Amino acid sequence: MNPLTPTDTRVFEAYADALKALVTALGWQIDPVRLHRDLQTIASVTRRDGDGASAGLIDELARTVEVRLLTTKVSIERTVIPFR
Repeated sequence: MNPLTPTDTRVFEAYADALKALVTALGWQIDPVRLHRDLQTIASVTRRDGDGASAGLIDELARTVEVRLLTTKVSIERTVIPFR
């Protein structure tokens, strides 16, 4: 297996950032508490099935929902600054 080049790493980071933006936008449209819980459940099932890398990414998406949508500071900012 070839090691990742810096360009490959940046591509993966871009995909992860795009997914974080999507879960943030979804959380604004639906219940962010339920979205967070569902992502955690999906990550657990994925990890149990032996796909740790995917579970890690899904965990990161759940953390994004928690940080961007479930904290008081960000919830207040959202009413003033919709997205950064």
